Amino acid sequence: MLSIIIPTFNEMANQYLEKSIPILMCCKNIEIIIVDSYSTDGTYEFLKQFDLKIIQVKTTSRAIRLNTGIKEASAKMVVLHHPRSYLSTDAIDFLNTYQDRYEWGAFTHKFDTAHPLLRFTSFWSNFGRARRGIFYLDHCIFAKKDLLIKMNYIPEVDIFEDTALSLGLRKQAKHQLLPFESTTSAIRFQKNGMWKQSYLNQKLKWKYYFNIDHKKMNKTYESGLTLNTDYKDESE
Repeated sequence: MLSIIIPTFNEMANQYLEKSIPILMCCKNIEIIIVDSYSTDGTYEFLKQFDLKIIQVKTTSRAIRLNTGIKEASAKMVVLHHPRSYLSTDAIDFLNTYQDRYEWGAFTHKFDTAHPLLRFTSFWSNFGRARRGIFYLDHCIFAKKDLLIKMNYIPEVDIFEDTALSLGLRKQAKHQLLPFESTTSAIRFQKNGMWKQSYLNQKLKWKYYFNIDHKKMNKTYESGLTLNTDYKDESE
């Protein structure tokens, strides 16, 4: 069995859950765990239609949502499924069938929008960063639960938790990039502009390696979008 964990926060406008959940429901021998941060846009009501487990936690941290799901997972192999990505039934069935071959890894990245910059971004994700064992959540990272427990779960930061996760996992075991695609929304690029978003991504990566406060970085990343969290109720 596989445990598939999806962290959610106000996802309905992006329409990806409406695409990915029916796909996942067609897969055999999986459990789906949704960890939602009290969405107010109908996300919770939509998910209640399906036979899956929903946990609600009040947090601005996607890492906390993921860790909450990992702790609830019943299977030995866990898939951390990005809420704005989707995997085919073939991808899920393959990992489920051959999971004993792998310790951890991710699926091949692809954007849902055709653009030269996005194609290059996916290329670098798959053949540059992936070679070093660094995956972002939109690759839909998978790992054995024992490895995640051994590294004391995912560092509970508001941004780059997937980078921190990858750095921790690659110290323990060899990674694997599977050829099945994780098709991901390009909404950030579409709303902010292709080049502006690309520049922001690179700027934040440098800030991460210089240990800039994770909440400050994520407030910049989420500004005007609030895709993963909403800081409006927090004091500055």
